[in-house]
Amino acid sequence: MNHSVKRGPKTYIAKTISMIFLIFMALFASVPLIQVLLNSFRTDREVKSMPLGLPKEWIFNNFSETWNIGGYATAYFNSLFTAFVVIAVVLVVVGLGAYAICKLNFKLRGFFTAYFFVAISLPNFLYIVPDYFVMNKMGLIDTRWSLMIVYTAMQIPFNMLLLRTFLTGIPRELEEAAKIDGCNELQSFLRITLPIAKPMFLTIAILVFVNVWNEFLWSNTFITSEPLKLVATRFVKFTGEYGSNMARIYTASVITIAPVVILYLFFSRKFIEGMTSGSVKG
Repeated sequence: MNHSVKRGPKTYIAKTISMIFLIFMALFASVPLIQVLLNSFRTDREVKSMPLGLPKEWIFNNFSETWNIGGYATAYFNSLFTAFVVIAVVLVVVGLGAYAICKLNFKLRGFFTAYFFVAISLPNFLYIVPDYFVMNKMGLIDTRWSLMIVYTAMQIPFNMLLLRTFLTGIPRELEEAAKIDGCNELQSFLRITLPIAKPMFLTIAILVFVNVWNEFLWSNTFITSEPLKLVATRFVKFTGEYGSNMARIYTASVITIAPVVILYLFFSRKFIEGMTSGSVKG
């Protein structure tokens, strides 16, 4: 008893220090975002004279003007449509592929595992030149298909290994019990593995969405038509043609990052649950 009492103050001090550190890190990460949001409600002259501070006069029409000038209605549709198609294809390919690599015994099992490890170790921009020539030969440049194909290929390796790590923690006995009941491998995956791995699938969907939404280099290279531009490439319009208006640049930043922030606020707990899940809970 005495020993536990002596450790009490030390534990309290450690928790207090940890809490202070976490609060500091939260402020360190959130203050820049808050300032960007505040600057989107200020005039250009006010932002240039005092970059940090509260708006003296709240300007709400910055958003409507920036939205119309940037063509964000079309850009949002393009980005959302591209992201949802890529997410759907990646989830199907990664789900079945990770299950096969993790649960099935075949000759090329080790080869595919090593292949995906090598794929995630190489920077994606190394492929941009040969991919461009291939897409150009196929007549896919300046089409949504070019980005969908490239984004899907880019997102598969890492998420394949991520899901494989999760599926390794699922006891094989569960699938074997399903087979005893008459299920084949696909039915076993759909009825046993998929329900257990739902948090990880949601995590993968969030990761793919954020990566597709924020990607700039490939979308700016493969897409040149204004009606097909994605949100990330719309931001360039305000740093070029309208580069002198800092208020619109900040407003464009808010419009660009808003879906990612909202997605994190709503699904942060599920995302953390998927990333930290390593065992099957009864």
